[in-house]
Amino acid sequence: MERIQVLDAGNTRVKLAVFEINTLLSVQYFEDRIALLDFIDKNEKIVLSSVIDASFLEDLTKKASSIFQIHSNLTLPFGMNYKTSETLGIDRLCNIAAVNLLKSTGNRLCVDIGTCIKFDFLDEHQNYLGGAISPGLRLRFKALNSFTAKLPLLEPTTAIDLIGDSTNTAIQSGVQNGMKAEINGIINRYQQEYQDLTIFITGGDAHYFDFEQKNNIFADENLTIKGIFELYKLNATHA
Repeated sequence: MERIQVLDAGNTRVKLAVFEINTLLSVQYFEDRIALLDFIDKNEKIVLSSVIDASFLEDLTKKASSIFQIHSNLTLPFGMNYKTSETLGIDRLCNIAAVNLLKSTGNRLCVDIGTCIKFDFLDEHQNYLGGAISPGLRLRFKALNSFTAKLPLLEPTTAIDLIGDSTNTAIQSGVQNGMKAEINGIINRYQQEYQDLTIFITGGDAHYFDFEQKNNIFADENLTIKGIFELYKLNATHA
């Protein structure tokens, strides 16, 4: 049975997933590239989706001989209505591929909460229209620290009150409650404009938010990984 190693190289860490046939067996996280390169099996095929610099691919090529890289010119299972597809983030492309796999009909919205918040919309006619990008949690905390003289650099937390009774808790409330209100507000606008809408939530920082779970809202932390593997399967015969 062929085992496939799937690498999702994001801005803050790299996910390593192992698939056998069509089954996702495991997912591990690496913040240290050297540790990842030491861990991967050079005898197994590697499928790479990367939004980081080209040096990572160079290092990976030295380690493994069989690498399939996800890029914007692959055959896609949906129509592309994005005007600058050559600049579309590979992670966004993979998310839409996964959304299309998991829900093949109706309007679909992906919300990826990571370094940035990314909204991506696939309509009922199987056309990817685009979406929106805004700063994620750590970018917002970093901006407050970088562009003011005295505000501290904070990390996100899961315990947030509406009213911050100190500088730290006021920052936490403003950043995290504000970001949740932004996400909910945009979701509500999509729901008002598009009928039969299914929403998928993913991303490394999604766990900081408690979104109301409804029949049309699904959380999937491995959405991008599944999309990478789906695009690989669709294009592997041409590799």
